[in-house]
Amino acid sequence: MSPADTLVTLAALWLVAVVTPGPNVLFFTSLALSSPKRSVIAAGAGIVLGTAAWGLAGLFGLLWLFEVFPALAVAVKALGGAYLAWIGFRILWGSLRPPAPAAALREAVPLSPMKAFSLAVATNLSNPKSLVFVTSLFAVTHLAEAPLAVGLAGVAIMTAMSTGYYCLYGLLLRLTPVARREGRLKRAVGVLIGAALMGFGVRMALER
Repeated sequence: MSPADTLVTLAALWLVAVVTPGPNVLFFTSLALSSPKRSVIAAGAGIVLGTAAWGLAGLFGLLWLFEVFPALAVAVKALGGAYLAWIGFRILWGSLRPPAPAAALREAVPLSPMKAFSLAVATNLSNPKSLVFVTSLFAVTHLAEAPLAVGLAGVAIMTAMSTGYYCLYGLLLRLTPVARREGRLKRAVGVLIGAALMGFGVRMALER
């Protein structure tokens, strides 16, 4: 397989991975529907940074750490799952609470871009399954066997595709009626997202 064919195959498979709902998409959806535009952009940047980190980790074969030290893999999954469950709980609890009075809404401090960025990076990196998936993807496409320049190009493609997806997805979310006003529908979406993220985190923390 030529380098061009390898990169095209990688892009096709990564497109499916990017649009498949997971912790990153759930977290970003909740934040995009409830936070200022700058915070949404920062969150997207944080997720993309995490994607690049997982891509480089997979390219340089860091999965061997988990294979050599299985206890480390268990610890990372437990801590990462607990973190995801906590984020899901916060989203769920915030959506279940009664609507705040108008005065309280005016005084509320919105999620800052730096906080959104750090939460997004942590959410992405808390899922060690990403490393397993990326490593498998590189093995299937033979990217791991290609020259380093081709491998780095593959990681760049993954990063660029993730950037494009979250830019478009964030823009579409911001245009929806759910994002423009408070209401039962917005709270219901938050409950569903929080519950799904909690379930994902608990399941990951309990896996062995």
